[in-house]
Amino acid sequence: MKKILALVLCLAVLLSSAAAMAAGIKLGIVTPDADHGFTGESVAHARAEAEALKAAGVISDYMMGVGGEASKQIQAIDDIMAWGPDAIMLWPLEGDQLRNAAQSVVDEKIPLVIYDRLIENFKGMAAEIMGDNEKIGNMMGEYLLKYFDTQLKAGETITYLLFIGDSSTVSKQRTGGMMDVLNASAYKDQFKLVTDAFQTDWSNAKAQEFMENWLSTADAATVADLDFICTHDDEIVDGIMTVIGDSTALTNLKIITSVGGRRETLATFKNITKPELLTYYFSPSYIREAIRLAVAAAKGETYQGQKIDGQLFLIPTIEIDKNTVAAYEASQEYADRYSLK
Repeated sequence: MKKILALVLCLAVLLSSAAAMAAGIKLGIVTPDADHGFTGESVAHARAEAEALKAAGVISDYMMGVGGEASKQIQAIDDIMAWGPDAIMLWPLEGDQLRNAAQSVVDEKIPLVIYDRLIENFKGMAAEIMGDNEKIGNMMGEYLLKYFDTQLKAGETITYLLFIGDSSTVSKQRTGGMMDVLNASAYKDQFKLVTDAFQTDWSNAKAQEFMENWLSTADAATVADLDFICTHDDEIVDGIMTVIGDSTALTNLKIITSVGGRRETLATFKNITKPELLTYYFSPSYIREAIRLAVAAAKGETYQGQKIDGQLFLIPTIEIDKNTVAAYEASQEYADRYSLK
């Protein structure tokens, strides 16, 4: 009887300790500042996930800081550190500018999870997590090789424009992944970028301006011969389509490549045959995984069956074109992306 009582008491202590640890977790969250578009949706998903975890008793509280520039994100980190977090999830605007602030978190031995835009050559964080940008680029390159297979085999040159997001690791990986595949093919010399890449800063308006300027300054033959436009985001596509929707100059344009799986962008292409849209699922709801990873790090738990030990976790994508868009729109991934009211 004494042994049973001791066992019961031991289990009670363990359960109460576990509950206390979960209830006592204070989570810091630092994101860019936005109230619309991909970033705005991501911030909303982050707040919704934190509220859900708090309501479920998984965390005791959270402190969220947003900043539209590096200095504001640094201040948000300082404020959260003063508050006393058990873990911080950081989505840095620019990795290099956040390096010292991130190091201050690591130096205090607070688990740090870095999301989406990495801090290159940074060590000591609990983990990194992001969409698989390099794989997206690889898949895009493979798709283009198949899509233009007949023209490439005929020795034709494939001309294109490139609209990147920004100077972060995200854009480098998406472009690099695509170029790695194209450059490893027998047709690498047949792909021709007709002008320097346009850095849009993920802005619909900037993409629209760049497209308007290029159409008005490029010679007519170059415009007419353009085969495809490569972009890094669906909102960039929206800006481009505002310009070219009624254009008769781009007589050869066949396809626009993108990243997002955004319903507004998909809707634009449903009633047109040219150009086609190829995009890759990359959801604002991904940030929920980053928050769950930070909580797991704070609790000393595993994530996706792995010990959290400074590694990079990659979130897989889905390829979406005219043949697969219906299946995507019926998927759980699509439902998760648009789960916020």
